Amino acid sequence: MSPAFSSTKQAAAFAGLLLLVLLLPVLVGKSLLPLRAETYAAPPLNLGCYPFIHQQIYEEKGDVDIAFVGSSHIWTAIDTPYVQKELSRQLGRNAKVVTLGWNWPGFDALYFIAQDLMANRKVHLLVINEEYSPDGPIPHAAAPRWFRLADNREALTGLPTLYQVAYYADALRGMPRNLLSLIRPNLPMIWSPPRNSWEKSYNGANSAERLGSLSVLWGFGTEMVPNTNYVPYTPPHEVSPAAVCVYSPENKTRFQFTGPATPPAHLHFAKKLAALAQAKGVKLVWLHIPKANEPRSPAVPERECWPEILPGHVTLMGVPPATLLAGISDEDVFKLFYNNAHLNKTGQEYFTRAITPALLQSYAP
Repeated sequence: MSPAFSSTKQAAAFAGLLLLVLLLPVLVGKSLLPLRAETYAAPPLNLGCYPFIHQQIYEEKGDVDIAFVGSSHIWTAIDTPYVQKELSRQLGRNAKVVTLGWNWPGFDALYFIAQDLMANRKVHLLVINEEYSPDGPIPHAAAPRWFRLADNREALTGLPTLYQVAYYADALRGMPRNLLSLIRPNLPMIWSPPRNSWEKSYNGANSAERLGSLSVLWGFGTEMVPNTNYVPYTPPHEVSPAAVCVYSPENKTRFQFTGPATPPAHLHFAKKLAALAQAKGVKLVWLHIPKANEPRSPAVPERECWPEILPGHVTLMGVPPATLLAGISDEDVFKLFYNNAHLNKTGQEYFTRAITPALLQSYAP
């Protein structure tokens, strides 16, 4: 077999080129990168509502009254137009409420995207809910799209070396796209009529036309095998605003902290987000999102006592399953969800109307 290189000089040249490529995230500083807005202009719709995220962070101006930010758990849980209508009524002016949502859980995506939002617009109330997959990736699956070492290096301080190496690798993976954007800037997304990705995939309305909210017209299925037969259902009652539980040390028994403990790498980014919100003067609410398999408990089940482990003032709120599902049969509970962790259109509307009064109270000065 012929040798890979015909001379030592040729081998050294190849090694030098390889080293140059591997060092690109370090060598290419902010001044040589395209504008950060470019990072949100390119991701395809099957990764999330990134064109809308791009628009809200970099094109829209003015304050954001309430921002719901996170992965699909909160993306599908909130009827954002309803919240905006109710807040506008309370304030006596046109309120600004948006949802910035995407696919796949991870506290790192939540931190980096919320950081960009708060860097460009004043947010009064930030509402979050995030999950992590014990077997899922960290960094987030879409990290090469929005993680750039020159922009985000400081966020890695304190992470174990293995995770820092993983983020470096993702910055390297994203470098060709970033360098290409210097030659050919990413074009803004053109919404393809008459049906876009979400309408085809979820049988729901265009997320960007619902202030970022994703309303899913699916019946209950599994994560991998959705049930496309959506059955309209009207719950027998509305939830009283008084049923919403807001955590305090005095009413700790109204919450049930089930664990498991959040892995350190995810908790790292959760703490950074809470500290950033505190520094920016942003009110932070952790909203419990119901799941189909939750027991009918009189207490709100939540993995962690977030107000006690995150810095700053964090409001934790939710509706006890026994109250939320009162009068709804076990069979009909599944008509509120399209899988265990995600509400469908019926569940979204029902839950949003239950939680909105407490959210508006949290917004109030």
